[in-house]
Amino acid sequence: MHLTIFTPLLACIVFSWALAEDFSGPGQIRTLDVRENNQDLGCLTSKGKWTTVESLCGEFNAQRVGSNDEFRLSSTGGGSCGIDGVTFKCGIQSGIFGTWGTEGPVSGREVVRYGAYGLMEGSGNSPPDAKDEAVEIHFSTGNEGGKAVWLGWKAL
Repeated sequence: MHLTIFTPLLACIVFSWALAEDFSGPGQIRTLDVRENNQDLGCLTSKGKWTTVESLCGEFNAQRVGSNDEFRLSSTGGGSCGIDGVTFKCGIQSGIFGTWGTEGPVSGREVVRYGAYGLMEGSGNSPPDAKDEAVEIHFSTGNEGGKAVWLGWKAL
């Protein structure tokens, strides 16, 4: 008798969990180290800059478009987000981002890609120290000397 009551509830919880996606609805963009078990190294501000100060983390909204792996990003206070040359920025014309799904470079998590590119690196000291200003983040060439990161999602 108890199983009959909880079976629909359990099915609903499992179904809801299976439908959850990264980069959908409100969230934060987190910087995930390419090495060291994808350690969280901070977040992006509402202007799209990399910071390690949690109180400066921007709130973003991701809206899925087209295929399952494509979405647009905007930030509260920063406007539409896109790529300016090779730099991630908000307050510019919106771009269509994508993911490689959960089978991509960070096992079990979706990370941002733009076309075929996704590996990012900060300008200057990256990750920035908490006492430093947030730094721009751009596609990595491997020559900058900072940490290379993937951009992941933390739902809010």
